[in-house]
Parts: sequence; structure tokens; C-alpha cells
Amino acid sequence: MSGTAEESIGTHVFAIQELLMLVLSYISPPGKGSISAIDTGTLASLARVSRNLSNAALNALWRSIHRPDAIIQLLPRDSYELSQNDETGAKQYRLKRPLKSGDFESFDKYAPRIQYVDFSNSSRILGPGCELFPYIKEFRDPILPALADFRWEPSVQNGCIGAFHLLCREASLPSQEFSLLMWSEIEHPTEESEVIARTIDAFNDPALPWLPNVKKLTLRTLHYLPAIESAIQRYSGFQHFSSDLRVSGALLKHLSILPHLRFLDLRSLDGSATADISNTPDHSHFPALGALRFSGNITSMAQLCPLVSSPHLSSVFLRTDLSNAPPAAHPLAPTLSTLFASLLPPSVPARTSTSGLAHFVFARSSTRSVVNTLTAGTLPSKLSLADAFSPLYACAGLQTFRVDVDPLTLSMTDADVRAIAHAWPLLTALVITPPRAKRIAPPNVGLYALWNLASRCQRLRTLAIEVDADVADAFRAWNDASADGDGDAEELRRSLSGHSVVMEELTLFSSPCGDKPLLVADFLNRAFPRLPERAFHVYWSGEAQDGRRRWDVVVEALGHR
Repeated sequence: MSGTAEESIGTHVFAIQELLMLVLSYISPPGKGSISAIDTGTLASLARVSRNLSNAALNALWRSIHRPDAIIQLLPRDSYELSQNDETGAKQYRLKRPLKSGDFESFDKYAPRIQYVDFSNSSRILGPGCELFPYIKEFRDPILPALADFRWEPSVQNGCIGAFHLLCREASLPSQEFSLLMWSEIEHPTEESEVIARTIDAFNDPALPWLPNVKKLTLRTLHYLPAIESAIQRYSGFQHFSSDLRVSGALLKHLSILPHLRFLDLRSLDGSATADISNTPDHSHFPALGALRFSGNITSMAQLCPLVSSPHLSSVFLRTDLSNAPPAAHPLAPTLSTLFASLLPPSVPARTSTSGLAHFVFARSSTRSVVNTLTAGTLPSKLSLADAFSPLYACAGLQTFRVDVDPLTLSMTDADVRAIAHAWPLLTALVITPPRAKRIAPPNVGLYALWNLASRCQRLRTLAIEVDADVADAFRAWNDASADGDGDAEELRRSLSGHSVVMEELTLFSSPCGDKPLLVADFLNRAFPRLPERAFHVYWSGEAQDGRRRWDVVVEALGHR
């Protein structure tokens, strides 16, 4: 660009580092993001304004890559070509000539800027290119010296096994996060180059010396790396660990003593995995854990949850297949109540404070066996919310409560809604998902019970619940407040006012609407006066056309506020 006034203005404006970073953060959001979130055209144009802007724009432009060929195309065009197999149609790059030291001028300008790499089929735009990485590593080791986060799905079919050479144990790369997704074993194909054969052998080294020492490790391996448990136990710096491995007692014990582990996501435990921990004299396990996500049967949950001693635990996500649950002759609710109470031991009073447990999710696994056990009568068809979840009412700081126990029906009443509103004033999201099967009887929660949530949970932004909206009379807040029996003047005043926060979602599941839809609309207008039309969703029950007509009247009335 010539030395014009426009260049001078651009140079001076973007010489202000704070302004430059603000503009770039809008064009290319910070973090790894996705390629679709980056305005590559604008970044490329900005890179030509000045040297200062060029470096910052190029850093943003090259921060994240999702295609291996982006690296290959940094090599001279006469050094490689894209070939296609006539029989399979598969494409791959191959060298037209040996690489030499002078081939890396462009590579050295751009590749060191790359921090985030996603080479998985889930990125949807993965193409060939990884097959040339072994040759690049002969000249540039590490290939990407700034690599912080690497998501990798190795495969011999598309050549992505070659991305193995992005790992560098000597340089501790990736430095922050590594995600490994394996849906099959990595075996030698019938036709392969010598360098790829060596790569496959190195990947399958039983000791797994290549496993990076990162802060965040995610493994989806389906047990195709049997030695990975012992490899994991070499490291103690994990802050985030997520795995679908069937965790043994030895690995669980190792994880339980990690001083910095803040997030734990486990999908399966050996039957006796917790025994070694339970028998140790030191009861300080998972001392820094802030979030627990566990999928398994109720017995495993009951063994794991009491072991967590961290006072920082703020998020719990439990997903169960309901196996090992009591038979239908015995209530399920007491078993769950005991389980949830174990999350709140008296020895850790911080869990029930306003800065304690903030997010709780309980869901069933999406398995046909759950439906079969319910149909066979080995599980009860209903689960009482009050009987099962009442221990959590002690958590004064709870912000998120989500429950989905389909195909079971979670039995709720107006009194339950009132108890929730009183127990969790800081609630921001309440989601109670009903069974997917068509409901025969109307819900036990009346529409007007939602006033308790609207008036007491002033931070509530997401509400999804099924109610009976067949109302006969107009709503009167005074009657509802009097029913509470609350004599405090301030509480009474607050209970007479509606919600003050803009709702992000109000979903009414399987909610029958009576023949007075305008009364329903009037209540919603008063309870949630800041409810955008786009945030309101309803799924009517009963006769389809009639139900839709009535709710259409409600929606139209809400739109005329």
C-alpha cells in the first residue's frame, strides 16, 4: 500500500493496541472457536494496513486450523501434489521431490502462529494433508511450536494418523489440552508408505510414551488403548479429566489425590473401583474438584459421590441408566434422596452456602433397557420430586436445576414449586422434563403456581416445565401471597410483584389450555412482563387443533403487550 493519507490514518488508529485487540476480538472471537466464526476476508485485508496490524491480524487468522492442507500449502507448490486413488477415490498429498531447508520461508511465517488444531471428523471439513507431516518434522521439530490445544481423531483411512507428528514430548506440545477420539484400532493398511508404517508402530507403542502431559485431557477411546491407564498415572498436573474408559481402582485412586483436578467426567467405574480409596485413612479425596460429571448406575454413584471432599464443588451432573435401582416393590425416591444427601456432608458446610453447590443436573441415559425395565414392571412409573430431591433444598446458592428421568414421570405439585422458590432464590434455570410418551392425565402443577418462581427467583431466565393451564378464574397475587402464610412485610410486597428479568426461555411442556386463554395470557404478562415472543414455547396436549387454537390466542395476546 502506498504512503497515502488513508494508510496514515489506519496506521495511527491501529497503533493503539487496545483498540486493535478490540477490533480483532470482534472479527475473530478469542479462543479456539470455529472457522465459521472468523471473518477471514476482513482479517486478510487488515493484515495489509500496517506492520503492527499485520502481525496481530495474522495471529488471529492463523490461531486455529481445521484442515491439514492449510499447513501443506505453506510449502512451495512445486514440492507436492494432490493425487487420487482410481479405485477408492481417496485423495492424498504426496511429495514430488524431497523437501529441503529452503522450502520453509512461508511455513516459518505462519505455522508458529497456530495454537488450536481440530483434526477430527466432527469438524466436517477435514481433508488430506496429515500424510506429509512426517516429512515436515524432519526439518521442523516441533512442527507447530505454539500448539496449545489439539483435538485428534486418528485414522489410517484418511491419513490423519500422520498428525501423530504434531505431538512433541520434548517441547511439551500440546501445552494445554489434548482430546483423543478413537472409534477403531489403528492397524496397518494393505498399502502404506514406510514412514506411515513407522508412525503407526510408534502410536501403538504399549507404553504410550507420546501421551502429552497437559492440563486438560479428554479421551474417547472405546478401550482401543489398553495401556492408557498406566500412561495417565505418570502425570499429576491434570486440571480437567474426561474419559469413557472403564476406570479401575488404581486410576481412580490416582485421580483422587491430584491437587489441581477441578473437573472430572467419568462414564464407567469398575465394580470395586472405590474400595481402595474408601479404605485409606486419609479422607481428603478430590480436594480441589469444582465440577463432577458421572454416568453410571446408581450403585456406582452412591459409592463415588461421598468420596469428594472438596469444598469448591459447585457443579454436579449425574446421568444414570437406572440399573441397580430398587425393584418396583421398593420406592426409588429414598435411594435417590440418600444419594443426593451424600453430596452435602456435614463435614463440608460450604456446599450448602450461597457460594456452594450452584448447578445440579440429573438425567437418565438414553438406553432402550430403561424403557424395557419400566415396561416389565421392574421400576416404578413415578418419582416424587419432594421425596427424591428434597436434600438439595439446603443448597441456598443453587442456580441451575435440571431433571429428566424419562420414561419415569416426575411427580410435582404446587407445593413443590413453592418449596423450590423458597429454597433457591438465586435460581437462573429450572428445567423439569416430562416423559416423551403422550400424557393421559393433566399435570399436577397449576399455571398460577409459577407466580412463586416469578416473584421469588428474580434471576430466573430459563424455565421449562409442564403445567395445567386450564384456569377458571383470573389470577390474584394477594390470594397466592396469603396462602404462603408469610407475615413478613417485605416478603409480602415482593410476592405481589412479578418477574423483573428478561426471560431467555419459557417452555411449557404438555400443557393443556382451557377455554379461557386470555386469562392465561394475562397471567403470563403479569408474572413475566419481560418475556420476548421468541423465548416462549408451548407444547399443548389434548385434541391437537383445539389445543393449538387456544395457545395461538395466548401467543397473540402476549405479542400485543
